[in-house]
Amino acid sequence: MKKGDTIRFLDAVGSGKVVQYDEFKQLVWVETDDGFDIGPLPASSCVVCIPSVSYQLSAITNRQPKVESPSPAVVPQTASRKRAKRQRDEHIIDLHIEALPTSGSGMTDVEKHQYQLRYFRLELQQHVRHRGRRVVVVHGKGNGVLRNEIRQILKRDFGSVVEFHDADFSCYEEGATLVIVK
Repeated sequence: MKKGDTIRFLDAVGSGKVVQYDEFKQLVWVETDDGFDIGPLPASSCVVCIPSVSYQLSAITNRQPKVESPSPAVVPQTASRKRAKRQRDEHIIDLHIEALPTSGSGMTDVEKHQYQLRYFRLELQQHVRHRGRRVVVVHGKGNGVLRNEIRQILKRDFGSVVEFHDADFSCYEEGATLVIVK
């Protein structure tokens, strides 16, 4: 971890950039995407988001030949343009209770869990009409109960219209599932 790295919080919603890092004490100070400065935090409570290796390699090896007055219609997309388009097309459903429209205060743990599942179903139903859409479902790492139920719902109720697998480990670790609408 170093100054300028993009990080995501493991036990909370959000992300940001490292503004200071104390390697000896393993503490980090972060400017969140919302512009707030927080810290010091234990470095173990954050994960560094790094570009995937395949993206880095394609960016290095993807050399475009020189063409006399190229037409915009025939110029192939570079890896970075494809990645940027894919990220624009990704939609995020964050199921952390703090990120949902109702804060969950006054709810029991069972009620919170049921609310998260209802919210997930409603949000995903909005996306299944769009073929090729990519949806990242952030369920958190926890003990895996919510993750397993989300995947059961995907198989049972949406199996004919979606495929899914773990989301990008470098950003979410085991805390998210990528859903692609067929």
